[in-house]
Amino acid sequence: MSGEKSKKSGDHGEALIEKIFKELLGFPSYRTNISLNCESQKEHAELRTNKSTSHGIDGLIHYNSPLKSEVLEIGYISAKHTVNKYPGSPRSKFKEHFIDLATGLECFHYSDEKTDIEGNAIGVKSTNVTGVLFWLSNNDEDSRNSILEDLSKSQLESLPINFDRIIVVDSARLQFIYQTVSRVKLISQGNYSFVYPSTGLNFKANFNENFGEIFPLDFFAYDILPMRFTINNEIYFLLSCRDNIDEEHLAQIISLAKTFDKLEATSTIFLSFKDYNSLNHDDMIKKVKGRFTDNSFIKLIKVVSHDLDFKNLSNIE
Repeated sequence: MSGEKSKKSGDHGEALIEKIFKELLGFPSYRTNISLNCESQKEHAELRTNKSTSHGIDGLIHYNSPLKSEVLEIGYISAKHTVNKYPGSPRSKFKEHFIDLATGLECFHYSDEKTDIEGNAIGVKSTNVTGVLFWLSNNDEDSRNSILEDLSKSQLESLPINFDRIIVVDSARLQFIYQTVSRVKLISQGNYSFVYPSTGLNFKANFNENFGEIFPLDFFAYDILPMRFTINNEIYFLLSCRDNIDEEHLAQIISLAKTFDKLEATSTIFLSFKDYNSLNHDDMIKKVKGRFTDNSFIKLIKVVSHDLDFKNLSNIE
């Protein structure tokens, strides 16, 4: 890819991620294009293909975690984008992107940016710094077929880099998240929130803190997204599932829905699957529902499908 075309692709990817964080995920103050001094220039130059004396932060967010009480979560965002398909053997390019982010995270711990964020935080006792690596492709097939399993086999454990954690998001996972949240935003006219499950670490959460506008970074690694929305003063609950529908999975999701007992009374509980088809699945759904004895709860369950495409975002400016 030529330098000009590569830059255009990179800028497009950064703009997509910024738009999604600001307009869908609850971060209107999402910051972009921050430069960070490299504190380990000799060591990092040996690891990075980019020999720069600084690190570029594509996006930066922070919030008090709704999943872990008294924890400040800082998100260090790296957005990589390619016009073409992912490489047939993607681990080499992935390792390059991973090292670029990991070395930036290592230097971020010594930065004024981190000190300033922590100094202005209220009600927290500790800080987690999470790197989120978005590696996106403009190819339609890549939005359907995840490469995360292949990337998970990359040999990264021996890298001499210190950082808290990195979450990797490919086109297929972002597609799932975008489809889910965009559809809910559309049908609810923006009256939606994310539902925060009990983790054992958010023990101080009260009723009103069980859902909110912020999409926790942990959710980027979830295969099930819990959301709550209202239409004409009616409250609805949604579990959107990344996996295909089958008997065992559906039974598990119904059982999971029952554990969200802190929600206000809901009119309907939607379970969304990407491959749901009424003709193919409705009889199986009735069969699975029949296993549950709480009829008042089962009557609330409705299975639906999801289908939107993040790559068709327009008017990015």
